[in-house]
Amino acid sequence: MDDHPMVREGLAGVLARHQMKIVGLAANGRQAIEMYLSLLPDVMLLDLRLPDQSGFDVVRTILKSHPDGRIIILSSAQGDASIYTAISLGVKGYLLKGIDGATLAEQVRHVVAGGRSLSPETAEKLTQYITSGKLSDREVEVLGLISQGKSNKEIADLLFVTDNTVKMHVKKILLKLHANDRTQAVVIAIQRGLLDA
Repeated sequence: MDDHPMVREGLAGVLARHQMKIVGLAANGRQAIEMYLSLLPDVMLLDLRLPDQSGFDVVRTILKSHPDGRIIILSSAQGDASIYTAISLGVKGYLLKGIDGATLAEQVRHVVAGGRSLSPETAEKLTQYITSGKLSDREVEVLGLISQGKSNKEIADLLFVTDNTVKMHVKKILLKLHANDRTQAVVIAIQRGLLDA
């Protein structure tokens, strides 16, 4: 499932050449959920960036009603937090769009057989995420407000905390992200998938 028609059709063609039956092509998250629930495919390929909702929301909805569903994320999103979130939600694989057709078909078959699939790049990024200093939910919330241009005072007022509490959160964020300032922290967070661009 991808929001670009050429990508959808290209993927379908590649998989069909490797003797895989394509049962549906969806252009957005709503269609993907509806098709999955009506067709119950052996495996679903899903992008994270969709026009109507996050791929994470699609995964949550499908796996809530079908916990054994096999979903492989096929995305250009390489942020370590995005990979971690997808795996935590229960996807069976996370592959990057640069993958060649034969390898993609092999990985799809592996997942259908009950395995899991991570490209070497996503496995490395997942390891980096697990071993790095993770931001707390509150720190991500503060960082999101920083990305909106909010001052410490404005953040404190919005979160009903003191200015000193916000300063403490900012200090921890900079330290965990190895950032020199607030702007660099936001850029790093977007690259890692902690914040939406």
